[in-house]
Amino acid sequence: MKKHKICFIYNPISGTRKSGRFDELIRHNLDLDKFDYAIKETKSPKDATRLASVAAQEGFDIVVASGGDGTINEVVQGIGNSPLMLGIIPMGSGNGLARHLEIPLEADKAVKVLNKMNTRTIDIATINGYPFASIAGLGFDARVANKYRKLKKRGFYGYFRVVTREFFSYREREYTLTFNDQKITRKALLLSIANSNQFGYNTVIAPTARVDDGLLDIVIVKKFPVGELPRMIGLLFTGKIDQSPYIESFKTKEIFVVRKRGKRVNIDGEAIKMGNEIFIRIQLAAIKVIV
Repeated sequence: MKKHKICFIYNPISGTRKSGRFDELIRHNLDLDKFDYAIKETKSPKDATRLASVAAQEGFDIVVASGGDGTINEVVQGIGNSPLMLGIIPMGSGNGLARHLEIPLEADKAVKVLNKMNTRTIDIATINGYPFASIAGLGFDARVANKYRKLKKRGFYGYFRVVTREFFSYREREYTLTFNDQKITRKALLLSIANSNQFGYNTVIAPTARVDDGLLDIVIVKKFPVGELPRMIGLLFTGKIDQSPYIESFKTKEIFVVRKRGKRVNIDGEAIKMGNEIFIRIQLAAIKVIV
């Protein structure tokens, strides 16, 4: 039986394992009768994109993003239109896409998922041509992502501190949205464009979003009183945020957004600079993921 060629792109900053220990993780859990493997470690930002592109050129069948949602995003960019399948070993903090796809968060179990070679074809979205697999966000969402990336120590409690600290000073911003033959203007705390259902940590911002339904979920969150914050957090963690009167949501295949203020967007957990005119669209059945 011909073996599959599998390339692990490992982000050591996302995980807690050193290179040697990561190799040990793979050797002990990957079915070596089915796979020949290589491990490529990222050294700098965008390295995962370059390494995934090289893997496609070198004839690999599968590339595995071993890191957080940001690493997955870079790998997806590198895969592009190639026939490479995507695997995921969730080693980040939030691990939003892995949670949505129900990939085990334990690294050894995630490697064993690869052995079964069960795949799910998912959509990918683009924002001004920049691909994302999970969620893009404007407004408060982007502010939090930008502040969070500067923390020396990441994790849920660091993320929670940033959210609560920034919430009090952040003011609503105005957005004009054109989609589904309609044009609306809203003032909002944040605007989420969701392919999957959550930011990470099981904070579900778009409860009905699915990565293979051919649609984007547009979620508008209005600024709410401070006293509502505990209830809003509870609704996020229970997947019921759409029950809040401060939420408005739509489904569409593409959307054009114009904002008056703001210079960043949150793309799969990374704060990226972008202009005030933003076009987002879905790409149907763009990539196969091993689940």
